[in-house]
Amino acid sequence: MLQEKLRSIEHHIYTCASCAFCTAICPISEQIGWESYGPRGRMHLLKLLIEKDVQPSDTVKERYYACTTCSRCEKVCQTDLPLVEIWEDVRSWLVEDKLGPLEPHKKIGASVEESHNTYREPASARNDWAKDINVELKRKGKIAFYVGCTSSYRMQQLAQDTMKILQALGEDVAVLGEDEWCCGSVLLRTGQRSQIKEIAAHNVEALKNTGAEIVVASCTGCFKTISGDYPVITGEELPFKMMHITQFLAQRIQEGKLKFKRAIHEKVTYHDPCHLGLHAGEYAAPRDILRAIPGVELIEMDFVREESRCCGAGGGMKAGMPDVAMGIGISRVDEAEETGAGILASCCPFCKTNLSQAIEASHKDLVQKDITALVVESMGLDI
Repeated sequence: MLQEKLRSIEHHIYTCASCAFCTAICPISEQIGWESYGPRGRMHLLKLLIEKDVQPSDTVKERYYACTTCSRCEKVCQTDLPLVEIWEDVRSWLVEDKLGPLEPHKKIGASVEESHNTYREPASARNDWAKDINVELKRKGKIAFYVGCTSSYRMQQLAQDTMKILQALGEDVAVLGEDEWCCGSVLLRTGQRSQIKEIAAHNVEALKNTGAEIVVASCTGCFKTISGDYPVITGEELPFKMMHITQFLAQRIQEGKLKFKRAIHEKVTYHDPCHLGLHAGEYAAPRDILRAIPGVELIEMDFVREESRCCGAGGGMKAGMPDVAMGIGISRVDEAEETGAGILASCCPFCKTNLSQAIEASHKDLVQKDITALVVESMGLDI
């Protein structure tokens, strides 16, 4: 099956120039070192598979799951190959052949199928994040807040901070509650595509039913999946405008509607989440927010924007190969420390998790904060 499927991308496989520009900047290559784990090695392995010099195996599977799908390889590809699409397609074909995914990914897939979230939590608890804040949750509104699994169940401060800001801005906000299903990002990235059409159709219809003109997400994975993958999966344009929370807040700052009350006298460096930056091309909005916060001094790392390094958590790496993910995270934290900043800011729950753990593991004095937390503090909403 895999070797037959590879015929559909045969042109891409033989177009690869084997120049190694991709290998030079791949975080997996940096951590593991073996050629076969890097993008050029994986492309060569596809040639061997299509020519049947190598047969599909667990060893082959490991090479294609050792990837954060950050897309740095794609950005430097001299032959403009859609490398992330290739990696995700190969993973899906491995799943069809019963070789993939990795065991931790299978558990996540089963959880989404059973409970519509990645943590096997009850749908009835989807709004529990709002219990500790004074907010009325509605099903209709001009703006819908797509909370996401991680913010709903594990990183509730992110959901609370996002809602506090929207409420302070006087926005008419709707949430889906138990009608919100996992966006499906982790399934797409790990090749588990069997549920994705149903998930996309359900979430689009549920969001449409809120009457919202704009849907905001504070998770970059949710944002990328809904804005970039859903139209491809459903074959239709979204019936609403999808925005990451940083894009929404930067727009409100520009309009003069978001005002800050307190100065935060800190040196801050910013990590670009792959799903917002490299995948969606949004680099300005988070920086516009940080520069607008009184007292903040933004100091850039060496590798930012189009050259930004991955945090290590994406593409199923955090669940499937946590040691490699941690190594990538520590490399990024080392880079952040070199700026002299006290705060490492980002705007993705997965970046926050891996970077926070990397800071702890490497005994750094850095503090990792989501941009929404800094906005809440400067708006005086953290009292």
